[in-house]
Parts: sequence; structure tokens; C-alpha cells
Amino acid sequence: MNAVRGLLGAGSARLVFDGPAGIGKTALLQVTADLAAGSGATVLWAQGRPHERDFAFGVVRGLFRSYLATLSEEDCAALLSDLASPAAAVVLPESTESAEVETFVMLHALYWLTVRLTERRPLMLAVDDLHWADTASLRWLLYLARRADALPLVIAASWNTGEPGTDSELLGELAETLTPVSVGALTGDEVLELTAGRFGREPCPDFLAACERATEGNPYLLHSIATAFTAEGLAPDEEGVGYLADLGPSDVSEWVHTSMRRGSADAVELAKALVVLGDGTDLATAAALSGLTLDAAGEAADVLAALRFLAGDHPLRFVHSLVRNAVDQAIPPTERLATQGKAARLRYAQRRPAEEIAAHLLAGDDIGEPWIAAVLRDGARTATRRGAPDVAVTYLRRALCEPLPDEDRAPVLIELGQAELAVDLSSSVAHLTEAFELTEDPETLCRIAAPLASAMIQRGDIRPASDLLDRAVARIGPSHVDLVDRLEATSLVHRQRVFEPDWEDRANRLAESSQTGNQRIALATIAVDEGLSGGSRAKAVALVERVLALGPPTQFCMVANSLAAGVAVLAGRLDLADDCAAGLFEFAHATGLPAAAEWAHYVVSRIAYEEGRPVDTIEELMIGSEIEESINGTRGHPDFHAAHTESLLDLGDLGGVTTLLEELGLAGDGPVTGAVAASVLSARGRHRMRTGDVKGALADHLAHGRNLGQARNVNPAMSDWRSRAALAHHRLGQTAEAKALVVEEMELARDWGAPRPLGIALRSLGIIDDDVEPLLESAEVLGGSTAKLELARTLLCLGLAQHRRGRVEQARSQLRQGYRLATDCGATAVAEELGAAVILAGGRRPRVVRAAVQALTAQQRRIAELAAAGATNREIAERHYLSLRTVEHHLTGAYRVLGVEGREELATALATTETA
Repeated sequence: MNAVRGLLGAGSARLVFDGPAGIGKTALLQVTADLAAGSGATVLWAQGRPHERDFAFGVVRGLFRSYLATLSEEDCAALLSDLASPAAAVVLPESTESAEVETFVMLHALYWLTVRLTERRPLMLAVDDLHWADTASLRWLLYLARRADALPLVIAASWNTGEPGTDSELLGELAETLTPVSVGALTGDEVLELTAGRFGREPCPDFLAACERATEGNPYLLHSIATAFTAEGLAPDEEGVGYLADLGPSDVSEWVHTSMRRGSADAVELAKALVVLGDGTDLATAAALSGLTLDAAGEAADVLAALRFLAGDHPLRFVHSLVRNAVDQAIPPTERLATQGKAARLRYAQRRPAEEIAAHLLAGDDIGEPWIAAVLRDGARTATRRGAPDVAVTYLRRALCEPLPDEDRAPVLIELGQAELAVDLSSSVAHLTEAFELTEDPETLCRIAAPLASAMIQRGDIRPASDLLDRAVARIGPSHVDLVDRLEATSLVHRQRVFEPDWEDRANRLAESSQTGNQRIALATIAVDEGLSGGSRAKAVALVERVLALGPPTQFCMVANSLAAGVAVLAGRLDLADDCAAGLFEFAHATGLPAAAEWAHYVVSRIAYEEGRPVDTIEELMIGSEIEESINGTRGHPDFHAAHTESLLDLGDLGGVTTLLEELGLAGDGPVTGAVAASVLSARGRHRMRTGDVKGALADHLAHGRNLGQARNVNPAMSDWRSRAALAHHRLGQTAEAKALVVEEMELARDWGAPRPLGIALRSLGIIDDDVEPLLESAEVLGGSTAKLELARTLLCLGLAQHRRGRVEQARSQLRQGYRLATDCGATAVAEELGAAVILAGGRRPRVVRAAVQALTAQQRRIAELAAAGATNREIAERHYLSLRTVEHHLTGAYRVLGVEGREELATALATTETA
């Protein structure tokens, strides 16, 4: 236990006792819990059970419910407010919450409930038999363990290495976050001490050797042998050795079962019933299932308790999984299936919760009774409300195997298909398609068509999804205007109709809709098309402003804020993009929906990229991608990888770029396929240019341009691939090709009117023509914009051009200004080039004196300002959908940069450095 005490002493530990059944893991877990409680921690305990593997958050309920029941209503309300509020559907037995909850929302809510408990006292979560925990609880424990570093929290568990468990993949991932504490067998003196204590005398040496061989030092089996010997009047002597002669560890459970049969036939029947019903069953229910009278069942329970097979209290429970397994192995498969069906009928008659009845239905034969499908659907709805769609899918697939009336089949298919959206996309499409064909009701058709189209698009079936939406609109008919409009808006969300002849008419009609959700989507979609095609910048900005004027987003239309933000960035209106991000952050905080927070962080990263702040860009990208990975297991939208690569180049981290390209499979010269690869092409080209592969760079830039052109994305604000390709042509001596590309980009940029793309095109033209005038215009254009790093690049080119012409003072002034800008942006690679250029021009590298606050990253400053205003780490984390570990990391970094020791000094430090 010394190792365990050391882990507990750290205040934040994650450990698991592992070993075979009966080796003493539960006892060690209990000792650990006692140590934690003795140090002042709140200890919450739960146990995984085989018959509860399909309960949604069953282990989580076991951890929290009994503790929360001891608190006042006011305390519970405080713990379960804001982002933690969805957790009420899991942890409060009386919860009437009926709304569906996304898996990540529930995981996040339970995380914040845990955080709030740790703010009151240090906390220990103890889970015995973790391998039998339900999938939803395992998923949450993994989520929590990955975010627990900053919490006064101990996660301790036990699991049997010899049993398969509920979900081997999740258990494997969880094992990587836990410190293993292997529990070994008893040997020598330990076996002697245990058996002597049980027999009341010291066994003879041969008996000890036989015990150790038969049990391999398993403490529970040693106890069982001693109990059985005592019950039969046998002694631990030479005669007793003969009874153990043919026993090995695999035979002991059968011997235990034989002892049970000797106790009484009723005892065997009661034990078999308890295997099916599970630990925690009351005597009356076990008696009813086993066919015993209540008195006979009571006597049988006493026999089993005397043999130490059942605990001596009520409700009934086995003292150990080895006993349960021994009884289970002795039940013939056909009998087990039939008994499960009988148990389902019994639980149904008792009006038990649907998930308890469903556990028996899933484990038994089809019994074809009319109430079964309704029970399974009820259980599925409960699982969906708790954010466990995989459990709902299990129930509904079983319901679909029942004989269903025609009028019930479509509803089951709809519920199943919608649950499968987060679990099995192909099956979701198949089941929703079948439901779509069976349905005539307009509202139901609309309810099916929207998620079905989304699932089809996620599979890459864009045209079939568009056709499906057309069919739905036609079947619903023009008399149901609201339903038709909603489907049209759904079509626009997924960008199905953007490149079809009638899309604009439909979008313009929806833009005047009385439904603000439809209106917001239509306005954002028109703005996106205007922006990508390089149309009217003024019109695009006006559309973005109209989107924002409609107020906070809803779940249906929150994507509109993200789309509008992208257009605002293209237009150079970063203030509007920031407003879009703020709306998404507020929506995420109010609803707990992770996608809103993910998009908000991606928008903030794009703002930082446009301004030329690579450290801030990467910081926000990583936060957004962490949220994305938590939602669906993927990490990084295609644009994420492009911005990440570009920012690493701005930092001069060529090794990091190489590693990233290798991870994406783009390090070689092979064919580039997929959205991610296509988005990174131009960034890879820039890397190749930096490393001397000019021809490779040119090929990448031109390929990137072709990809954008095929999608009608011609606006140079989207990508300056033409300038990059032109500079590669120029390096290769292909002047005509270079000039044609850069002139095209400059004309498109002037038409669009945003300063950043025009400044880049003018800079490229000045380089190709070796002409100072375009460089001067580039500096003037960018000087009035937020694109500070692009201005620094232009000043580098302009300073070098002036120096070549002998205008030394002008050159030094422009290069020094560029150096200060690049340094302020944190773009170390560009700053190094400018510093070297200053020296080349005969000057000294400028000494940049920056106020400490200017050295903070955007995230550090945001967090420091909130902390200075009195917000706790938790409040900051909830507001921006960050983990506590992230907040603590950034706050510590801010302290270091500002030279303060704690948040009490933050306000003064921030105010001082602002005015320095």
C-alpha cells in the first residue's frame, strides 16, 4: 500500500487494482477509500455488474445518486446549474427532463458536476469491477480522467484481468490513463496466516502446500475451502489433504457449487435466480423467479449465507463474483434463456424501470409478447435523454425483431435511425430511408428527411441527399409552408443547392422568411456564396450584419454564425467575426452544446491567423480540435490543418511542419486525395518553397488553385495561391506566367475590396517586377488593415528594394518597423528575416521594448482579465468551454509573463502594463 499512499499523497491520482478474481482487489480498493476518507475526501463508491452493462450511465448513477440524496434542494440546484444541468437526467432519480441530450453534452455536464464537488472537498471516485461498468459510464470516466490533472480528485478502480468486460476498446483507452497496481497471490507465511485464522489452528505443512497449489494463493478461494471444510467437519490435516489432491484453481468453483448443492436443492435454485436477477434483488422477487415460497427462499438464503456464498444482509447479493460465475456456469444455456424471459415478465409485472426489464429481454429468447416493443422504446428514450445513443440503438434493434404492427414499425425505425446517427451512419441511412418510404404524415416526413440528408452527406452521398430533400418537399406539398421552408433551409445548411440554378431564388425567398432560423441560414448562405465567388464585399458584409441582428442563434441555425464569421474574415471585418464568435460562445455556455464552442474557437483562430498571430492561432486551433475530438473522435477540420501548417511556418518550425505533413500522409510526392489533403496543398507548397523545392511548390499551388476553381472559390481573400504560384514561376524564370497570375489576383482583389488580399497581390507584383511602387501601395493598403504580419512582410520586401536602390535610411526605417510588427505578432521566422535585413542595411537589430501585457497570448490575456475581475477558474472554463487544466496552464503562464505571484496582483499588473 505504500505505492498507493504515495499516489494519494499527490492529491490527484488515477489508479486501478488489477488481478484475477478473488485476489483481494476489492479489499484494497476499500482500504484506499478509507485512506482518502481519513484525509478529508468525499468518497463516492459504485460497482459494475454484468446484468447492468446496458444501463445508460448505471455506474455514474451509483456514484452520485446516494450522495446527492443527502444534500438539500438548494445544494443540488447549485451543483446542477448551467453547464452541469443536463446531468440531472442521470443523477437525480426524480428527474423529469425530457429533452434529448448529445453524448458530449452529458459527458461535459457530469465533468462540471464533478468539478463543483471537488471545490467543496477533495473527492474520490471508487469503482469496483470496472470491467463490468456500462459503456456510457466508461466513456465518461475516460473523459474525466483526461481532464483531471488540475482537480483534487482520485479515481480508483478494480478490475478482473480474466474477464472480458463490457467494452474492451474503452477499457484499453482508460487503462492508459490509470496507474496499474497489480495484486499478487498470497504465498508461504501469508497462506499460513489466513488459513490458521480461519481454522483456529495451524494447518499441517502438506495441507498448506495443497491449499496453495489448489488456489494459487487466491485469498477468496482459500476462505472458501476453509468454510467448506468447517461446514463438513473436516480438519486441515493429512486426511484433509486427500480432499484437495485433485483440485486446481479451475476446479474450485465447481467444488464450491457442489457444496451449495449439499446445502439444499432450494439453495441452488435461489442462487440461479439471483444470477439472472443480479445483485441487489429482494427476497420476494428471487423467490418468485425460482418458484419457491417466501419461507423456503428465506431458508435457502440462510444456507447460502452460512456457506459464505451470499452476504448475510438484504437485499440479496453474492459475496464474490467467483460464486456468481460458478453458479452461472452450472446453468444450462436453454434454461438460462428461458429464465431470462421469465424474469422479464416478472419485472414487467412489477412495473420496474424499462432498462431493468430490457436487460432480461436482451439476454433471453424472443418471447413475442405485445408489451415488449413498448418497453424497449421506453428504455431507448430514457437512454437518449441521458446522452447514451448506443444504448438506445441496442434496445431499438431488439424492438425491431419483435412482431410489430404496420403503424408501429415506422416510429421504431425513426427512433432507431436517429439514435444510430451517432453510432452507425450506414445503418442510420438504411433505417431512416425505410421509415421515409413508410411515412405519409408531412411533419413526420420532415422530421425524417432532415437527419437522413445529414447522414447521407456525412457518407459523401451529396446528390442522393439533394434528391431526397426534393422528394420530401414534393411529398409534403405546398400547403405546409413552414415544413417546406425548414427542409429548404436544411438543404442550404448542407450547401446542397449552392451550385444549382435555382438555389439563389430559394435562398432569397427564405431570407425574407418569418422564421428567423430559416432566415439566418439563408442570409449566411448567400453571404458565403458572395464571399467565395468574389462578388460584392459590401453586400456580403451587409448580409453578415443582418445575421447578427437576428439575435442569439438556436441549435438549428447556429451554423449560420460560423458561416457568417467566415465571410466577415474574408471581408476584413474581423470585428464582425468576433461578434459571431461571441454569440457562439454564449450559446455554448447556455446550452452546453459542444459544436458551438468548437466553432467559436475555430473562428477566433481564424481571426488570429488573419491578423498574423501564429501562437494564438495554434492555441485556439488546439482547443477547438480537442472539443471536436471529444465529440466524434476526429481531430481537425480540413481548414484546421492548413492554418496549423501556415502558423508553424510563421514560427519557423520547419520540423514541426514536416512532422504534421507526415501525419497527414503528405510528406512525399504521391497523389493528394481528400478534403484535408487538398486544403493543405498550398501550405505544403509554401514549405517546399522554403526548403528549396521550387518546382514542387509550384505544382502544389497550382493544384490548390484548381481545387478551389472547381468549387467556384475564386476570391483571393480565400487563398493567395496565385501570388504564391507566381513567385514560384518567377524563381524558375517563367516571367510571363508569373505576371499573368499575379495580375489576375490583383484585379480580383481590387474587385473584392478587402485590404489583405490586395496588399499581398501588390507585394507579389512588386517582387516580380522589382518595382518599388507596388510595394509602397501594398504598405499603404495593409497599413490601414488588421493584417499586421502581412504588412511586416511587405515592409521586408520594400526595405530590401529601397536598399538595393541606395535609399539606406528609408530601408532601415521600413525594416525596423517591420521587425517591430513581426515581433509583436510573435512570428519569429518573419522577425528573424527582418532582423537580418536590418543588419544587411547597415543598421542594428532593433531593441523592441514591449509592455508585459503585450507578451501575453490572446488566450492568456482573456483569462487573466477574467481572473482579475474576480472570476474563478471554473467560471472562466465554463464561459469559454475550456478544461480547468487549460485555464490553470494559461493563468500560470500569465503570472510568469506579468511577473506576479497570484490573481490578487493581476488587476494592478494589467492596468500598469496597459499604460506603460
